[in-house]
This record gives sequence, structure tokens and C-alpha cells, in this order.
Amino acid sequence: MTKKSIFTFFLTALSVMALSAQPKPGSFKQTWEKGPKWLHNAVIYQIYPSSYKDSDGNGIGDLPGVISKLDYIKSLGVTAIWFNPVFHSAWVDGGYDIIDFYKIDPRFGTNSDLVTLVNEAHKRGIKVLLDLVAGHTSNLHPWFKQSEQQDPNLQYSHYYIWSNELAPKDQALLDEMLKDPNYMQSTVGKWMKSDAPRAKYYMKNFYACQPALNYGYANPDPNHPWEEPVDAPGPRAVRQELKDILDFWYSKGVDGFRVDMAASLVKNDKDKQAIMSLWREIREWMDRTHPERVLVAEWGKPEYCLASGFNIDMDLNGARARNRQMYYDKKHQAEGGTYFALDGFQPSVKDLYGNPWPENKIDRKETAESVLNKYYDNFSRALERTKDWGYFATISGNHDHLRLNTGSRNTPEQLKVMLTFVLSMPLPILYYGDEIGMKSLVALPSVEGSNHNGKERSGGRTPMQWDSSKNAGFSTAPEEKLYLPVCPEWTPVYNYLDYLEWKKNGCKNPTSKGYITVESQKDDPQSLLNYTKELIRVHTTIDALGADGKWEPIRTSGQPYPMVYLRSDDKETYLVAMNPTKDKLKLALGNRAEKSLASKKGLLTPLVGCGKTSYTLTKKGDVLDMGPVSAVIVRIK
Repeated sequence: MTKKSIFTFFLTALSVMALSAQPKPGSFKQTWEKGPKWLHNAVIYQIYPSSYKDSDGNGIGDLPGVISKLDYIKSLGVTAIWFNPVFHSAWVDGGYDIIDFYKIDPRFGTNSDLVTLVNEAHKRGIKVLLDLVAGHTSNLHPWFKQSEQQDPNLQYSHYYIWSNELAPKDQALLDEMLKDPNYMQSTVGKWMKSDAPRAKYYMKNFYACQPALNYGYANPDPNHPWEEPVDAPGPRAVRQELKDILDFWYSKGVDGFRVDMAASLVKNDKDKQAIMSLWREIREWMDRTHPERVLVAEWGKPEYCLASGFNIDMDLNGARARNRQMYYDKKHQAEGGTYFALDGFQPSVKDLYGNPWPENKIDRKETAESVLNKYYDNFSRALERTKDWGYFATISGNHDHLRLNTGSRNTPEQLKVMLTFVLSMPLPILYYGDEIGMKSLVALPSVEGSNHNGKERSGGRTPMQWDSSKNAGFSTAPEEKLYLPVCPEWTPVYNYLDYLEWKKNGCKNPTSKGYITVESQKDDPQSLLNYTKELIRVHTTIDALGADGKWEPIRTSGQPYPMVYLRSDDKETYLVAMNPTKDKLKLALGNRAEKSLASKKGLLTPLVGCGKTSYTLTKKGDVLDMGPVSAVIVRIK
């Protein structure tokens, strides 16, 4: 063995030892069940409340507006609604900067409106989940305003983290952040300057206007007096406040919470043992005092999240997510670089705005097969590690990202294929408007921090498109008063300015006929809306396709398309296949299907499908034929 190979072997051994020495999330005593029975076949519907339905004509959605659409939501077949934040907010970050956790924001209505919504949803068999911003508040929150005072022994003095000194690297990041004219909406660094009597700096948790709540430090540095241990009085009081917030809304009938930035609460907690301990305490308290309630996390690492007592973690599709290129290019592309694309994963050669990438920025290393196998590996590993703890949800999109209808993926047929993927996974979360194919355009106005720091989030927050009336039925307000512009046409353009020009020129070359509205699709049996409803119906009524059904990928070396996996329980097995490309495909599957399920010609009848597909039992084995842009779910056992 050469010196170089010995050195390489030594480094590898050290790496393995380091990994094996890390605490495992599984080394704990589980004191809870996976979750209430309603989760077993759940489909959750996410609503951004400012954009769903405006009842009073001010251009912003509200709770009475949602109440007026509960029959529509029931018609989708979903089992729960998750709302983005509805609490009183300063609206610098789309509602995620809370001023009062115990009060509904006046833009949405009153606490009584929320109670009415919960009761009306329950009458229709729909659960209601709210969004909990557990890690920070607005800098206008009364707790923070009191903590700014010089006396360090007031009730809320230690609800936040204050310091009169910064490490050089933290000071450098702060100096960089302050160069931004819009620095209150900056995520750079961990600290923000203050002219408060209390201290010169406070720790932030996301934007500078969002001071971090003090849950303590897992490993406090004795030379840093601001680093309080997790069992100090201040962190204990904040932890109790978290329980009080949950208790208040659970007593109003709320069925659960999705927790924003759930892993961010305890500081200096590299192995996540302290934050996991905190959430286990919350879960055990909930099971004693409010059984059948549900906790969902924005975490993205189910081996930690679900071991913390959360019922559901989400397989997020952000720029750093492991499933990213199933949805989008790594760089949030306008075209190419994604598995679910007509071109079969050609490299992304344009940026988000349709401009050509420099050659040195084009990713030519990844392939459709490498991306698919990475996805299969990650999701399989997540399910295996966490199968007894909770669920790992697949999302169609959310308020932080572009929609499925983005770039060149912009026809109903393409969107049907991608929704087949999302809604046939164990626990899907459907973002409002994706059921009708609403479009994400870039360069829309930045509203309440939506597009700052390079984030193009406005395109995923535009108003729900109901009908052909003014403002697509969202609001009677003047167009200029709308929360965000309404863009209800099937359009081939990516950019909002190009969209305005496209409309001015007569909307030539649409990618589909009609409008992207509920009205235009509800009576069309071939519409995306009705296809989505059928996918939801089979998910909620067939146990093998539900959250507790098994999921098993079928890998075909050298043939990355179609994407194929099995969903099964002890009684039935279903094969799910998607071909997002423009090519015809044929796949030999061996002898998988039961002959008793086939017709005399050896054909299996699809449960749900789009495009041209056939599953045929032949003497040489099963053969799956898929036309361009097609998908199918078929029972094989």
C-alpha cells in the first residue's frame, strides 16, 4: 500500500468513526403513537390566507372568505387545511413576524371568525392546522419591547438573547448586512444592532426584524454571559409560553400546528439532542392534555424531526433540498435541469428570468438517472428510519417556492403527471391553486418580504383564481388594491413584465385553452381539477395508497424514465408510473401482476391515469407502454 493510499484509508476510517460516534436520533424511548387515525389516509391542503378569498373588498383574503369556500374545499376530498400564519403580525415577512400569538390579525378577522371556521370545517369532516412561528417574534412584539428596557429583571427580559459584544466574524456579517438599504429584511448573519438601553445587539432568527426567542444554549460558553443554559429561568419561561400558546388554540378546537423553522429554537445544538428533548417534552404534554392533536414540522430531516415527537416532517423542495431536481433546477431555473420535464432532464441553460446561463454555470454532471436514484435513496432511507415514528410528507409546493406550473412545465397534461407523483406518495400536501394549475411568474411585485434576498416567492402567493369575474373572483377591490396581481391565463412566458406585454399583444399562442380557474374546470371531466379530485379520492379511500401503505421504488438501470414505484398493504399492491417526457416509452417489468386482474387480452384496467398508457400481461412478462406526458396508477395484486 502506498503512502497516499494509507493516508486515504486513515482519513476514511476517521470519517466512519466520527459518524458512528454521533448520537443517533433513534436512541430514545418512544412514548407516543405515530398519530391520530385520520392521518392514515390524509391529504392536507395548504392555504396562504391573504390570497385565498377576500370577503370585504379590501384586496386581501380573510377568514370569512375561506369559510365561504369550505364547500369547495370539501369537494376536493382533502382531509385537513393548513393555514400560513393568521396571528397579529407586523407584515414585514408575510405574517411570520408575530406581534400577538393569541389574537387573529385584523386583516383576517377576529378570534371568533377562526372559531367559526374551525367549527364549520369540522362539520364537513375537515381538520384545521395553524402555523406556529415558535423561534422568533416581531421586533414590535410587547415581549420584545419590554426586554429592550435596561432592567434585566422584568417579566420578559430573558425571552430574547442580548449581547454587548460580538465575535469578529459576527461583526463582519453585521456590517455587511447593514449595507443593505432593506437590512430589516436581511437574513445575513445572526445578530442585529440595537439602540435599546438593554444592550447593543440582539440575536435574530431569520430577518433582522425577527428577534430569536431564548430557548437557551445546549452548550453555553461560560465566557459568554448571554448564552443561558436550556434550564435557566428565561428559557424555561419561553418553553412554558409555547405550551400556553398551543393550549389556548387547542381549546378553541384547532387540530394541530405546522411549526416554522422547528429545528432553530435551541442554539449551539449541533447534534440536535437539546431541541429533540424540547419537542419530546411538548409532545408528551400534548398527548396528556390535548390528545389527537397533530404537530407538523418545517425540518426536512425526518430521522431527527420524527424522533422529536412530530407527527409529520415535510420533504421540502428548496434550493438545498435533496429532492430539489425532481421539481426544479438547483438554481431555480426557468427551463431544464429537472426530472419532471419534457426534455428528459436536459441541462438548465437559462436563469430564472429566461436569460442564458454562462457556460461555467451550467450543470452538466447530473443526469435524470442520478437525480432519480438520489431521490429514491433519500426517500427510502427516510421511510425505513422513521416508519414507526411518524410520516414524511411530499408537497406540491408552498409559499416559499415557485409552483409546479413554472417555466416550460406549463400545460395541464404536464401538471397531471406531476400531481400523480405528489398525490400518490404516502402523505401529500397540496398547495392551494395547484389543483387548477396556477402559474408562478417571476419579477412580480415584492409584497411583505416575499422577494427580498433573491427569493422569488410572490409567484407562489398570488390570489386564488375562482371564476371569470373581476380579479378572477378573488376580490371586488380595484386591481391596484389586490394583495398581488392575478394572472389567470395559460401563458408560455415566465416573467411578469413579459406577461403584461403578452396580454397587451392579444395573448397569442396559449399553452392551453380557457382560463386557470375553478369555474372553467369544474364541469370538464378531463380538467386538471377533476383529475386532482380523483387522485385525492383514491388516496383517501384505498389503504395501500395511504400514509401507512408501503412505498417501494422500481429501479431500471440505464432507463430513468418512466418513474415507477409500488404502493401496497397486506391486501393490495398498486403500481404508479409517470412519464413526463415527450417520448414514447416501453418498460419490461417481469411477472409482477396477478393474472386474475387482467382482461382476456391481458390488459389491466387503470385506476387513475392520463395520456395513453397500457399495462399488458404477456407470455414473456408484464409490459408497460406509456405515451408522451402520461401517468397511470394500476392495481397489480
